[in-house]
Amino acid sequence: MFIISPTYYCVYMRTVFLSNGSFAVLYDENYYIRDIYYPLLGQHHHHSFGGRFKIGIWHDGRFTWLENIGNKEIKLSGSKAELHAQWDGLDIHMEDTVLIPQPVLVRHVSIKGPGFVRVIFYHDFKLNDYEAGDTAFYDPSLDTVFHYKGTTWFGIASTNPIYEYTTGRRDLNVVLPDCEDGILSKNPIAQGSVASAVSIASPEFYYFIVAGDSYERVMRLIIELRDRNNVETYFRRSVNYWSNVASEYGDDELAAQSIVVLLGHVGVNGSIPASLDTSIIKFNLDTYGYLWPRDAAFAAMALDMAGYYTFTKRFYSLVFKLFGGEGFLFQKYNPSGTWGSTWHPWTARSRKSLNIQEDETATVIYAFWHYFQRTRDYDLLREVYDVITRAANFMVNFRDEKLKLPLESYDLWEERLGVHTYTAASVYAGLIAASNLAKMLGEYENASKWEEAAVEVREAIRNYLFDRERGVFYRSVNIDDGKVVSVDKTVDSSIMGLFLFNVFDVYEPMLESSVKVIMDKLWVRTIGGIARYENDYYQRVPGDYSGIPGNPWIITTLWVAQYYMAKGDCQRARELMSWVNKVKTPTNLLPEQVDPFRGLPTSVTPLVWSHAEYLRTYIMRKRQCA
Repeated sequence: MFIISPTYYCVYMRTVFLSNGSFAVLYDENYYIRDIYYPLLGQHHHHSFGGRFKIGIWHDGRFTWLENIGNKEIKLSGSKAELHAQWDGLDIHMEDTVLIPQPVLVRHVSIKGPGFVRVIFYHDFKLNDYEAGDTAFYDPSLDTVFHYKGTTWFGIASTNPIYEYTTGRRDLNVVLPDCEDGILSKNPIAQGSVASAVSIASPEFYYFIVAGDSYERVMRLIIELRDRNNVETYFRRSVNYWSNVASEYGDDELAAQSIVVLLGHVGVNGSIPASLDTSIIKFNLDTYGYLWPRDAAFAAMALDMAGYYTFTKRFYSLVFKLFGGEGFLFQKYNPSGTWGSTWHPWTARSRKSLNIQEDETATVIYAFWHYFQRTRDYDLLREVYDVITRAANFMVNFRDEKLKLPLESYDLWEERLGVHTYTAASVYAGLIAASNLAKMLGEYENASKWEEAAVEVREAIRNYLFDRERGVFYRSVNIDDGKVVSVDKTVDSSIMGLFLFNVFDVYEPMLESSVKVIMDKLWVRTIGGIARYENDYYQRVPGDYSGIPGNPWIITTLWVAQYYMAKGDCQRARELMSWVNKVKTPTNLLPEQVDPFRGLPTSVTPLVWSHAEYLRTYIMRKRQCA
């Protein structure tokens, strides 16, 4: 169990992730809820962007918010979060979990010390992602404050009586100032853009936020949880559940936490959003709360390696419904399955290009083959085989007739149009996977056609994408009418896709020399780790980047660790895994990337793909470097 110290915090860093697949919350460095989702994770968020569900302590006439207490510690172990703080002679302890399977956040509060204490909870809901039309009210018959809009309901209650309450307009900043004298004004109802607060005048109690689709459903759960025997049982059961789920990985706390993080992102309908951290919205007015088929497929592969097939089957059942009639996937999807936002223009569509990321289509097919090998799930295979056929035929046909390379699409970094080495590698793997799946159903003609196309892609990679002068694969090329018309010589870690997708043996000289170039050009010498590519400007922080290719990423570093492991160089692989453990948050969450000066998270935390790659690397280490 790790402790987070105040000196570690970066602004708005997420320190806690709790989820049961339909109800999820993320906390910041002050133990404040910053993100809350129900029932579709990533899509149905009910928090005010930039707002906070604050916690205040009143003690014998003095008041403070938790943000003003310096000596506090936050811990996260599995699905239980804990806060320890000292203030004004009080020892403050809170422990939280999200129940299974009920959509409920439960918090146990215990405060020791002399005098009278009140705990104030401020609620910054913005239901269904927009603030107009919300209602907050106090129901004296249930001693509960409700927030609702349409079929979205939240109830806030406790095992102890609510001492005081209030509701009011968030846009007029009515509620927050009302909290700071420790006395709430008991305004019973507000509508529009609203916030609320409740206080509990007791040193020990359970507090809970209950979600549901109606007043009646929330009401029934609140009545049930008011019984301390029930809430204590449910709390203990939920914590034990996640502890047991990850118990096989107890020798590595980050691997165990990665299991909980990954399973917690698998939604009730099978969607796996990339990240639920909305702090990224300040950069582009959008979030990572979408289903990227590629990211989700890597998460599913990690969970399949660990044996959690019942969770991943939900994902595969969903994702094969998202393929279009032409046989490919869109850039990203809302968790409900509708198209997500995009920046890939339709003007990119031509006879030689599409505004998609073809690797996403290929990776899903590749991941499903790995799932099928482990499960022999013929029932699901027969349901999705027609989609696999369309996808495989698309990959066969979406190639240059002469060179046999894929035509142009966007790269996995979602930045540039071209024929990318990573994408070509994924297409090879997707076609091999489709061929293997066809054989399982006796479709030998399809199997032969797709395997032959895969071999053509592999040989085209060898013939056209390797820079023999520099000894490294190109990031990408542009082709026109059977000719390579330009090349991108930027050293890019994504060429590790040739290893990830088993295009070449690990001892292939072209791959060996490419990895050496990656380590030489992309290793971040200030703090360690591997950048995405040379001169990467995404999410740079203030500082002198002279001689620094970009921020080090978790996934890129772990790709190289996996490569070394496959070669039997366990020492170098362990060194890279140790680096990841150094830059994780003290609560065992992995960001997308870290800054190259202090090693602090930049961008979103936790990122599903980062945890997936760590779990994959850990399992490989157990098998190959025991």
